[in-house]
Amino acid sequence: MAIVDNLWLAALTKDEEDAGSDDRFNLTVNIDGIDVVARDFGIGWRMAGQVPNRFLRTGLLDGQAGIESSNVLNTPFESAGLTHSSVRVGIRGDDAWAPEHVLLIGRTQSSFKPGQILALAMETEISSWLSADSDEGHLTLRLRLVSPGSSGTLIQRVLLLIYTDAGDEDVQTESSIELQIAAGGGIVLSQTITDDLDQLTARWYFLDVTTPFTQADMVANGSISLRILGTDAWLPKTIFVFGLDTASGRPNEVVTLASVPEWDLGWLSTDLNEGSPSVQLPLNV
Repeated sequence: MAIVDNLWLAALTKDEEDAGSDDRFNLTVNIDGIDVVARDFGIGWRMAGQVPNRFLRTGLLDGQAGIESSNVLNTPFESAGLTHSSVRVGIRGDDAWAPEHVLLIGRTQSSFKPGQILALAMETEISSWLSADSDEGHLTLRLRLVSPGSSGTLIQRVLLLIYTDAGDEDVQTESSIELQIAAGGGIVLSQTITDDLDQLTARWYFLDVTTPFTQADMVANGSISLRILGTDAWLPKTIFVFGLDTASGRPNEVVTLASVPEWDLGWLSTDLNEGSPSVQLPLNV
């Protein structure tokens, strides 16, 4: 039995005109006709007026990604009770939103694997818009369940989610970073990311692999490393790495390869006075 006691809602808005929305989003999780979760998410951050360093969490801009945690749920729920009709994402206002991809992540507690991070439900390449105005879109969107897969699931693609928080120090970076995955004794993914990783900003990346691999290949002889390629130090807040069983489109199985919901691996920088040039992400085993 696995009890879900924390959730993260992640989304990417379509990169087209007016796809973004200032409105907050609503997540409901229904089990046996009862809403066990009914919570609003802002997901993205906006500057609060003209006041420097003041921000509000609300909505997402065109092309913007977001990740937000529910924090520990007041009423944890049993994951086995979820169906394809259980999870819905809605919008609170009539500023229409065009999501491209949406993912619900959960933390489960069980006697044999406490604190496990799992992808629960997902939709990709979404065609519908969301709005409280029925002339502009649907009020809610169903997120179908995905399987956590197994150590033998053949991974065709990787999903990398990154979130950089705000802080008293300059946690953001203009330096490029590199994600590298080794499995079965060889490099199966090496991807350089050149986007600025600004504070209060999330990033969503689908990454191609050079050779399909399994989680078992990684555990036997592999690793996941995150490297920074410059001296502009970076302190991420949240990193999720998932393996997908499809080379394109919506996956059926989403295998958690590594997760650091609350980053505790230190600063990254090629300047050794400011941080480490690379870290090994803990494998999800």
